[in-house]
Amino acid sequence: MSVITARLTARLTARLVTKAKQGLKLGSAATQRKVAYTCIALLSTFALAACTPVTEQERNLSAAISHFSDQKYPEFKYAFVNLNNDGVDDAIVLLQGSSWCAADGCVMLVFRGMGTGFRVLSKSVATLENIRVSRSHSNGWLDLVVHSDGAERLLQFDGMNYPSDPSTLPVATQEQVDAAKIVLPRSQ
Repeated sequence: MSVITARLTARLTARLVTKAKQGLKLGSAATQRKVAYTCIALLSTFALAACTPVTEQERNLSAAISHFSDQKYPEFKYAFVNLNNDGVDDAIVLLQGSSWCAADGCVMLVFRGMGTGFRVLSKSVATLENIRVSRSHSNGWLDLVVHSDGAERLLQFDGMNYPSDPSTLPVATQEQVDAAKIVLPRSQ
């Protein structure tokens, strides 16, 4: 979303500057510049606010993802879910972009919520939306259902992490899929 917002802001800024100049043709060059710079400042402030995580939880997650990916502003989708019933939200993250996605899917990370931050718990490749959270659990963590290799796959926590390649797992039953809640829906 931040990439789209930045592009739209750039287009709007250019249009606004052009309209401001057209509307002030009778004014001095200094007045035109002042109006143009004011418009740019307002739109830039809007763009920055739209692209910046708004909660401390989102800021902490963004920092953990940046640290993991070695990218300052990685593209990602996320959902906060308490996966281990400890009262602290964990995060399911689907990284986006050519660094993290291939024809068979993208990298999905599960972060354990640590109260003031997040720690990578597991990394799975070849993952696509819909990403679902099941009511069933394995080793104290809720099971996940993800789309991989053309089918829905059940990921069960093994005590250390979730499986690294969902495409190698058996297909989830329709009952397992229907019982799970979508937390990261397929993009339209």
